[in-house]
Amino acid sequence: MSSNHEDGPSAQPGYSPPAYPPQPSYGAQQHHPAQPCPPSRGMVGYAPPPVWVPPVPVYPYARWGRRVGGYLIDFTPAYVAMIPFWIGYVLLYVRIIQVTAEGPTESPAGLFGELLRPALVWMMIGIMLMLIAFGWHWYNRWLIAGRTGQSMGKRVLRTKLVAEVNGQPIGAVNAFLRDLLHILDGIAGIGYLWPLWDAKRQTFADMIMKTVVIDHPSQGGPGQPMPPSTGTYPYGRTA
Repeated sequence: MSSNHEDGPSAQPGYSPPAYPPQPSYGAQQHHPAQPCPPSRGMVGYAPPPVWVPPVPVYPYARWGRRVGGYLIDFTPAYVAMIPFWIGYVLLYVRIIQVTAEGPTESPAGLFGELLRPALVWMMIGIMLMLIAFGWHWYNRWLIAGRTGQSMGKRVLRTKLVAEVNGQPIGAVNAFLRDLLHILDGIAGIGYLWPLWDAKRQTFADMIMKTVVIDHPSQGGPGQPMPPSTGTYPYGRTA
């Protein structure tokens, strides 16, 4: 009988003890089911913030006649300086034709002096005046116009050369490059005539350098453009 009491229920055939889940140890990390994420701002139905676009400056573009007038005023010293040079050149050419037709009547040394002396005097005067005109051109068209936007011709005709992106002067180096690019305008003269039908009244040099010539009646007077004060000129400093 003692054996029956000692066996108990666990000793009966077909009986298994109940299984209990393991208890987490102290400090162990517990896992939770994933929760749904809140809707993101990029989902359908959310309007993105507006993108700021800088305003495009609107300028009172200078008329073609005023541009031509200012150009002629700026180049008048160079044209005047070339007159003595061409006088000497014509004198030399005419005298050579006369001597060739009549035949030499003097010694070669005397003939050489007769031909060259008057012509050389005029040509040397012309060369000296052209050097002075070039110095004035450098000061007027590149240094002053680059820093202020106005050469003498532009001040007389009340126009101004500015960068299209910010309405500021383009600097001496860019003013020189712009004058150099006028070579393209001089091809068949089409570039100088382009402002007659262009919306911004630009020459080819203006398009490449991104410059415009505008009316500039007076400092702060009516007709002054109001472009943004900030901007980057693509060819370097603007002042």
